[in-house]
Amino acid sequence: MERLAEQLRAVIVATDVYRRAMASALGVGVPEAATLGELLHQGPLPPSALVKRLGIASASVTALLDRLERAGLTRRERHPTDRRSVLVTLTPAGRAAIQAMFTVFRDDVYNAVQQSEPAHIREFTVALTKIAQALQERAARPAAIAEALTESTDAGRATDR
Repeated sequence: MERLAEQLRAVIVATDVYRRAMASALGVGVPEAATLGELLHQGPLPPSALVKRLGIASASVTALLDRLERAGLTRRERHPTDRRSVLVTLTPAGRAAIQAMFTVFRDDVYNAVQQSEPAHIREFTVALTKIAQALQERAARPAAIAEALTESTDAGRATDR
């Protein structure tokens, strides 16, 4: 089980490097690329939703959206039912760019596992789904994370004695 956690960490690190490389190739930063991904998968969103989904400061979202608009990848439009709000949408160029990124990603994943048995890929997909769900559930409970970290730290100190 420890080896699985180590390999998952290696995948996460590789994914971070991959995301930076993809964003750089597009000429944007990782937060901008993540914004494009959210808009592709969630549809038009108000800036406040992007703040929550991306975990960025509300003061940062305006500058981020300005950069994406200057690059021609997004635009802010009036909200159809709330005159006080705007929605961030992908432009055709933004949609094409983020779809291309996901296509390359999908192809890279496919190429990495194409020699595997289909049954193994199905099992791996189920395991990844369960891992993602468990991590999402843990992340939704910050107090429980703090408690677990304290317990783990205390246990580590006890074994050091």
